[in-house]
Amino acid sequence: MTKRYLTPLLLLGFIPFLSSCATQQDVDALNYHVRSLNKKIEALKGDPTVDQMQKRQASSSSQIDQLQADILRLKGQLEENAHMNRMLQEQNKELEQAVLSLQTKQEKELNTKLAELDSKIIMQEQSLSAIRQARIDDAKRRSKAAALAAEEAMRKANAANAARKSTSRPAATQHIRATGRKIVHSGAYKRATTLPTNPVAKPVTKQPVPQVTVDKTTAPTVTAPAAGGSYFSQGEEQFARKQYKKAYTLFNKHADSVSSKDGISARYMMGECLFKQGQFDQAIIQYQQIISAYPGNPQAAKALLKQGEAFEQLSDRDTAKIIYKKITTSYSSSPEAEIAKERISSL
Repeated sequence: MTKRYLTPLLLLGFIPFLSSCATQQDVDALNYHVRSLNKKIEALKGDPTVDQMQKRQASSSSQIDQLQADILRLKGQLEENAHMNRMLQEQNKELEQAVLSLQTKQEKELNTKLAELDSKIIMQEQSLSAIRQARIDDAKRRSKAAALAAEEAMRKANAANAARKSTSRPAATQHIRATGRKIVHSGAYKRATTLPTNPVAKPVTKQPVPQVTVDKTTAPTVTAPAAGGSYFSQGEEQFARKQYKKAYTLFNKHADSVSSKDGISARYMMGECLFKQGQFDQAIIQYQQIISAYPGNPQAAKALLKQGEAFEQLSDRDTAKIIYKKITTSYSSSPEAEIAKERISSL
């Protein structure tokens, strides 16, 4: 469409210049060319290719208009998205500041609570340490009292044994002879009761000296072990019958009758008898004698384990735990170490 109107306009513009400087022949030639161009233009108007091109051009123009509209719409959306992004960024900044402030506040509160808990834990540890020390002191006091009681009982037992031995001697046969004033005899007594003297001096007929026998007073005696047996085996029998007092006496006699090394088992069983009777303080002392005198003996590990159990019976779990830990370190390869670990976990 633009080319069709452009050519005549150019010609009209050049006509004044041509008329002034060109000849008539040139003008005619130019008119001829113009008519030829017009004919070509008219021919192009009826050409279907031109119509298709015009239609395509119109369609392209429409598409361009649609694309421009889409571009404008996209630009609007982009601007709206950019605005939303700016708003979201501002909100994110506000949220970050709020979260940071809340985190700082929570950290301060948490640090304050942790400080309070640390203070309480320290106070509780101090209190537990004081309680533990008080229990240890009380256990020591009870152990000392039990030791004194055991010594006193041992002293009384020794005195009773000495008295029994002195009174169990067989009385000697008394030989009595008559004299002029008194009766003198040999044996337990040096002088008897004074007899009345004879007021009349008469010849005394010599009589045979009578034999007087004093009845023997017997004290409780210790039954000797049967042939082929021992105090220890008798003690085991009494222990199996739950006659713990009798068993304790028999084990004690066995320990006194053999060497110290051979009497360890008997001394351990003495502790067992005390434990079975609920005399846990005295049992602890009895076990301690083995632990102190024979630390390398297997009976020492057993005595230490029983000592921990005795402290448990006395509700002194802290001391019991200390003893169990000592077993795991000092007697780590013994069977008692595994039992001690189980006891620690249960406590």
